[in-house]
Amino acid sequence: MEASIQLIQPTRGENFILGALKLSYVNLGLSLRRCFSFCAIFPKGSEIVKEELIHLWMANGFIKSEGNLEVENVGNKVWKRLYCRSFFQEVKTDKLGIITSFKMHDLFHDLAQSVVGEECVVYEKTRLTDLSSRVHHFHLFKSNEYESVNKASLDKVESLRTFLDDLYWYDRNVPMFPLNNSLRALKLSSRQMSPLVDLTHLRYLYLRRSLVTCLPSSICRLEKLQILKLEECQCLLRLPKDLTQLQDLRHLVINRCYSLLVTPPKMGKLRHLRTLSSFIVGSKSGFGLEELHSLKLGGKLHIRGLENVPSEGDAKEANLISKRELNRLYLSWGRFEGSNVNAEQVLEALEPPSTLKSFGMSGYKEIQLSCWMRNPWVLKDLVDVILYKCVNCKELPPLGKLAHLKRLYVHGMKDVKHIDSESYDGVEEKAFPSLEEFIVRDLPNLERILRDEGVEMLPRLLKLNIVGVSKLQFPSLPSVEKLYAGDIENEGSFMEGVVGNLPCLKSLTINSFSKLKVLPKQFGRLGALQDLFISGCNELESFPEHVLQGLTCLRRLEVYRCKKLKWLCEGLGHLACLEVFCVCSCPEVVALPSNMNQLTALREVMICGRLVECLQGILSLQSLIIYDCSSLPEWLGELTSLKELEISGNRELRSLPSSIEKLTNLSVLKIYNGTELRSLPSSIQRLTNLSRLRIASCPELEKRCNGERGEDWQFIAHIPQLEVISHPKRKTCTLYDRIRSPWTTYNTTGMRSAIDYWFWQHNTLTGQFDRIIE
Repeated sequence: MEASIQLIQPTRGENFILGALKLSYVNLGLSLRRCFSFCAIFPKGSEIVKEELIHLWMANGFIKSEGNLEVENVGNKVWKRLYCRSFFQEVKTDKLGIITSFKMHDLFHDLAQSVVGEECVVYEKTRLTDLSSRVHHFHLFKSNEYESVNKASLDKVESLRTFLDDLYWYDRNVPMFPLNNSLRALKLSSRQMSPLVDLTHLRYLYLRRSLVTCLPSSICRLEKLQILKLEECQCLLRLPKDLTQLQDLRHLVINRCYSLLVTPPKMGKLRHLRTLSSFIVGSKSGFGLEELHSLKLGGKLHIRGLENVPSEGDAKEANLISKRELNRLYLSWGRFEGSNVNAEQVLEALEPPSTLKSFGMSGYKEIQLSCWMRNPWVLKDLVDVILYKCVNCKELPPLGKLAHLKRLYVHGMKDVKHIDSESYDGVEEKAFPSLEEFIVRDLPNLERILRDEGVEMLPRLLKLNIVGVSKLQFPSLPSVEKLYAGDIENEGSFMEGVVGNLPCLKSLTINSFSKLKVLPKQFGRLGALQDLFISGCNELESFPEHVLQGLTCLRRLEVYRCKKLKWLCEGLGHLACLEVFCVCSCPEVVALPSNMNQLTALREVMICGRLVECLQGILSLQSLIIYDCSSLPEWLGELTSLKELEISGNRELRSLPSSIEKLTNLSVLKIYNGTELRSLPSSIQRLTNLSRLRIASCPELEKRCNGERGEDWQFIAHIPQLEVISHPKRKTCTLYDRIRSPWTTYNTTGMRSAIDYWFWQHNTLTGQFDRIIE
């Protein structure tokens, strides 16, 4: 040991630091050393998803179960030990307080890379033509040229254990992965899938953004598979019916696959399963809730299709109350009419463990909630609650008494008048003591937050989102800093409530105020406001000058889709703190105030082409986005502070000004939709700080900038990140494509109608609810 320590003791500077880190590494146990050094598979400075890392450790055999401690818990223990010794840092947590990701300091990443040498390769920006035969783990992270990866060289690496493909190209149909059977972990990002054959040792399979409607049946022959992850597979309708052949499967994770119609039958046979993020109840044998009975599930579980549960007894078979490792539970009913099953009884039988952190419910049709939902002891640990389109419910659970509740989302409950109808005793008792984010949408009869408002409420509320709630009487909410308001009819009294009761408001979004013609005068009293967003107010005509002058702290002003807006008034020029200004899709705005050049703090602007002339003299600009651009003025070169320039042209844009050469600080240039744009100015070669050029949907420029043969290549060859792409002809998944496959599953899954199910999924509750709970 002393001899090995002597070898890693450089004398000064960074080498000495690296030597000290190596000493820390040597003092780790063998298992911890392997787990740490494997982290070189992730690019330097990137966020590493904790769960993904532990799953990759499992797949490669770096961790195993220890006695009664399951392998995932061993992985968590290993991660914690490395974190406590500072090998990991900058952790991020989700809304439940669970650690989701982290980073490694660059020096620790260098240490990991020095340990593994050629065994770990991260392919980012350089052309890769050959690989060492010693490579075990390969990460295809990003590249400007997909074709620069030499697939033949991958196939020759017989010892490859991990292949992670994060390089997604829309026009890439066939996934690229090595054809050898040594792989333990495989991540694919491509539109289509090839059959997975001869991967007999594969333990980890992660499919991302595929457009397949059904996974290939060859997956069921991956007998050692432990982890199957499906993410953003938007056309995926069903999984292979023989999936239960994968007896080693421990985690089936399905994220943002909104079209999925059916869960494979007999899921209860997967006795090692620990994660089943989505389960869809069918009406035939093998698709019922009894399949969940003996599974020791944890993490997230979303049960859909509860309208298919035939009785309360069948619901009890799910045995949810015993699954104490669950921290997120979501229940969804579909829209099928005529079901004779009492949903209240079904809900009563689905009582979860009291350790639950997040609960959500969608499509519940009964008037009364279950007894357990009215029991604060069962709900005591909840941090997050979502009640979505429980349309007939008249009262909510006693949520105001939940000490840990931080986020509440209530949507589509037409008869609810109060969010909390409980009584509060004592001067010190507070309602919603920990709530930080409150979202309430489409509650047309909501009058108050509490039925009895003689108690302090919402002392920690920071974010408030109100849509379609016109009768609400605003209580005093001095802690609120961010408000989103939409579809409000009585905008006058609403604004009075905002100004009078939200004195610390820093961010305000107003959307679809259908009758709002002029910003009310009370607006000017929002002295703490820093961000103002206005969109979809089609009757809004002007901004009164005195209103804008009162917004002395305003840093960001963005206005979108206000069809009748004509004038922003000279008060705009008095916003001395304004840093970001956007006005888009407001066709009647043909000019900006003449005093815009007084805005010396302005850094970012997004406007349409006809307003460009109004920006002359604003020399502080660092980012400029111009859409529907027909021409650019020569004085553009005066904006010498500009670092990012994005131009989206129209048919009249034929050239860029030669003065662009004066933009010596420009680092990013993006040009889109220049169908008549014939060439780049030769002066672009003088922009030595330009590090990224992106050209898209500019057919003539594509030809002239195409590799070393294009006429303009000589002007742009010095730019490190160069992207010249045409609009990809994406193969869309049509309605017919998506409906055709379910017909073959109809008789085996017990669904009433595959087409009904598709429309239910995409046009009603579940797709929207899925997005909320992600």
